[in-house]
Amino acid sequence: MRTIRKHYWVSGLVIVALAGLAVGLLRPTPLAGPWRAQIVDAETGQPLEAVIVLALWDKRSFGWPHPDRNYHDIDEVVSDKDGRIVIPARDTSGRHPFEKIIGPLVTVFKPGYANWRFQSTPEGSVKANWERFAREGVVIVVPRAKTRDERLHMLSLVLPGMEVPIEKIPRALAAYNQESIHLGLQPR
Repeated sequence: MRTIRKHYWVSGLVIVALAGLAVGLLRPTPLAGPWRAQIVDAETGQPLEAVIVLALWDKRSFGWPHPDRNYHDIDEVVSDKDGRIVIPARDTSGRHPFEKIIGPLVTVFKPGYANWRFQSTPEGSVKANWERFAREGVVIVVPRAKTRDERLHMLSLVLPGMEVPIEKIPRALAAYNQESIHLGLQPR
């Protein structure tokens, strides 16, 4: 009788392990880019040059009682004269089934401008826009900031958290300092 129970336990553990492996292998493939966009002025529709785009990836892993979420990597790109950017493709799979790479979390910044949005499209869902961003490309619309408060709010969104090595975002830091000085604040 004990041998039968032992076989049930072993069989059960094997089934649970195989189910976990199957879930890990069958989970959707994360969007891996490259992410492409053209950035335009919301009022004029003209391409914007020298817009800084930060793409931040975090690593989330199992932790008790809460999952751990830590800095993984960041890319800093700048739009060209046609307002175009390409965030390089990357492997967004984790090292094990309990680790997930989250991102990119995108920040778009140009001094004097407010927060970005995707240009309206017929299929317009957020998910559809992000899928197009990661495949064929999208148009990102950036409105001019109308008030000092809008500029201050945007400035508060530019620099990522303290875990990000500042040497990986030199242009964002320079633009942040330029806007800080323009608003009468101390640069970093």
